[in-house]
Amino acid sequence: MALVVATMLPDLADFVLPKGRACRTPCEMYTHAFPAVLVLTVAMAALAWGIWHRRVTALLAGAMVLLHVVFDFATGFKSFWFGGPSEGFNLYRFQAVDFAIESAMMTLAWVILRRSPSAPRWAVHPVTLGVLVTIQAAFDIWQYRMFGHR
Repeated sequence: MALVVATMLPDLADFVLPKGRACRTPCEMYTHAFPAVLVLTVAMAALAWGIWHRRVTALLAGAMVLLHVVFDFATGFKSFWFGGPSEGFNLYRFQAVDFAIESAMMTLAWVILRRSPSAPRWAVHPVTLGVLVTIQAAFDIWQYRMFGHR
């Protein structure tokens, strides 16, 4: 479960920050920029370690947070460090591509979790993956309606 949460952690952190067009870019700096990503990575790895006491789970959880930002470079066009230029391939212009990439990351985390011998049954059930993908679709639709293409 830690890997699934880690996959979405920067967006979840972004979701709890103030909303509105005026805050969109500045608030992303606290969840997707270089220093913030390191903090989220360490926090997620520490949380995973604290719950499961498994080095591999902690390392993979941290890696999934980092991979989120790597994929955001492909899908987005934003500043990845304070004062830096906006960069990225801006595939967000194509909502279906964004959905495919984000869902692929969740699916990868879910598949890795499924291979774990001590994974909770509810977490590795196919319905759980379906719910997560549905949440991603709802999030993409909400983002598009709120901000247009990013």
